[in-house]
Amino acid sequence: MGRPLMTLTNDSNPWWSIFKQAITEAGGKLAKPEILASTTDARYMRQMGIPTLGFSPMTNTPILLHDHNEFLKDTIYLRGIKVYESVISSLSSFVRASA
Repeated sequence: MGRPLMTLTNDSNPWWSIFKQAITEAGGKLAKPEILASTTDARYMRQMGIPTLGFSPMTNTPILLHDHNEFLKDTIYLRGIKVYESVISSLSSFVRASA
């Protein structure tokens, strides 16, 4: 399969900058970026040359992906909706400057 294709997660990527700012404005905090290959199909998008960011606004939640007792507290779920609203609003409003 080769080396994973990476989406830049620094300020040289305007999408990352907007994403990071939207998370902060929603009262969130980002962890260190990493690739979680088994949780998303984003690798297919990156293979097509489309920069891709995936994230889940699940704070203070144990990682129990597909475990028999996987859960998410209702307050975390509802807070996550607010974070997604902030991210979607910010990213959909971005207009890239013409070169």
